[in-house]
Amino acid sequence: MSNKLIKPQSNDIIIDDGIKVYNIKNKQGKYLGKFEFRPADTNIVNRYKEVVDYFNHLTIPDGESEETVKRVEKEVVEKMNYLIGGDAEKSFFSILGAFSVLESGELFLENVLGAIAGVIEREFSVRATRMKRRNKYVSKYHK
Repeated sequence: MSNKLIKPQSNDIIIDDGIKVYNIKNKQGKYLGKFEFRPADTNIVNRYKEVVDYFNHLTIPDGESEETVKRVEKEVVEKMNYLIGGDAEKSFFSILGAFSVLESGELFLENVLGAIAGVIEREFSVRATRMKRRNKYVSKYHK
């Protein structure tokens, strides 16, 4: 019998799921939190359009009860969870409430959605460029 150690077999399957961790900072550069996100998920564009359409039709009439506002805010957070495939409440809305009005007059929710849109656009552009570059070099092997 050999004295070599036998490495245990693993039943784990390791994949690259495209997840990236993004730090959330304010304008002064202060770290506020982080969120994990799969920006290159091909379904993200459809989810983004669906969520934007939802927000474009969202209205809260003046004079509504605090309970109604809380209910709608909860729905908004659930839509953001759906969009990012994660916990938007922990990542973003623990910083400010979704309907908090910023100095610019923009809702915090709009600011977050715009930031996420920027990440999606940037990631798709970078990955599309990489794919084109890769295809340029490997296409000769697929003839």
